[in-house]
Amino acid sequence: MKMKSATFFVVMIAVSVLVVWGFIEGREELALEQQREEPVKVPLRVENDAGGPVVIFDAATQKRADLAVAAATPGTRHADIGALAVVLSPLGLIDLRSQYVEKAAQLDKAKSALHASRREYERLKALHGDDRNISDKVLQAAEVTLRNDEATVTTAQSAVDALRHSAAQQWGAVLTSAVIKNTLRFRRLSMQKDVLLRIAAPSGARLSMTLATVSVVRDDGRLRSAQLISRSPRADPHMQGPAFFYSAAATGLLPGTTLTTRLPIGPEETGAVIPESSVVWWQGKGWFYVQSAPDQFVRRELIGAIAISEGWFVPQLGAVSVVVRGVQTLLSEELRGQIQAGDED
Repeated sequence: MKMKSATFFVVMIAVSVLVVWGFIEGREELALEQQREEPVKVPLRVENDAGGPVVIFDAATQKRADLAVAAATPGTRHADIGALAVVLSPLGLIDLRSQYVEKAAQLDKAKSALHASRREYERLKALHGDDRNISDKVLQAAEVTLRNDEATVTTAQSAVDALRHSAAQQWGAVLTSAVIKNTLRFRRLSMQKDVLLRIAAPSGARLSMTLATVSVVRDDGRLRSAQLISRSPRADPHMQGPAFFYSAAATGLLPGTTLTTRLPIGPEETGAVIPESSVVWWQGKGWFYVQSAPDQFVRRELIGAIAISEGWFVPQLGAVSVVVRGVQTLLSEELRGQIQAGDED
């Protein structure tokens, strides 16, 4: 009996030791697991100075982030204003062409009849003068026909002239001439290979020049080049400012589409051009990063910039180096730095 009690006591001690050992091992394993699950803290790469946040990327970090920097291209542009560009339907020009063809045909017919009646009158007049081989009544009838045909030609010519003048008041002399002469420009517009744009400046705008080519901005942000046709003889009914006719390739542009562009006004401005890849959009504004030091990058707002085919013309931007690849990475790092700094506070 004593032997069994001793054995039981030893077993209980062994079990207790195992339980304690297991508890200790479990706590150590849990501590190690929690340590492994703790997020790795990335070093803060954002500093603040008087000019605002500065992102610090050393050479190695720039390489890992695939950052690229290039010098902004200096240039000059006229100060400009926003203008409205509306894609017009070609039906008005097509209708003008149809009316002109009809009235021109009537004029040609009247001229042919006049030519015939004049020759007949001259023939009968010669016969009448040759010992009165025809009667006075026959000659008088020929003269009446001649006078009627002359009046018909005058009326038909007046109708053609009135149509030209009316069209010129609506479309301008250049477009009217293109329709009347059935030029390549009109044919491309009528077949909708090109579209006709009316670009209008705001009321009271005084343009310093008229551009032979402008860039209009579509809803998707893409630029479309348009070529000047002529100044419009009428102000735009909505903008109430000077208006111009331009033509552009019809691809993706339907009649009634409204676009925007910019027209020159005032003196030239100096600045620099940055590529589209340098711009990142955040909080409804455009931003770009300037390299202020080999390892420092400062964000600047895209103020007063003009969209051009090469990217953006930024007025008063000097000879600086701008980030052309990896802009989103810098913005993300700057925002992460602000969040991390807030958490620490």
